[in-house]
Amino acid sequence: MSDKTDPSIPDGQTPTVMGELISPTDQIGRNVMAALEDADSVAVLTTLVPGVSADRIVSVGLTREQMHHVGILLNEIEAEDEETAQDEARCIGFQCSVDKK
Repeated sequence: MSDKTDPSIPDGQTPTVMGELISPTDQIGRNVMAALEDADSVAVLTTLVPGVSADRIVSVGLTREQMHHVGILLNEIEAEDEETAQDEARCIGFQCSVDKK
């Protein structure tokens, strides 16, 4: 009996896919396709992880539930950005507007 699971059968988890840094376009494409092979993956999150000897492009498949949470976070950030844009007293970096009254 094998410890390896069949990726075509949903199990509620998605694998993390990592590999050596090659052409970023090729590596991202390979990672995305590998992550999407899992039956639970509906989207893929990819990032560059700096390392001591080499950087890595890491991709992880997202389940439907995880993607829903990502959508909620993106909507919250968008709402915060709208509120921040309306706040004239906000600071941008080290530049702050100071009232001279």
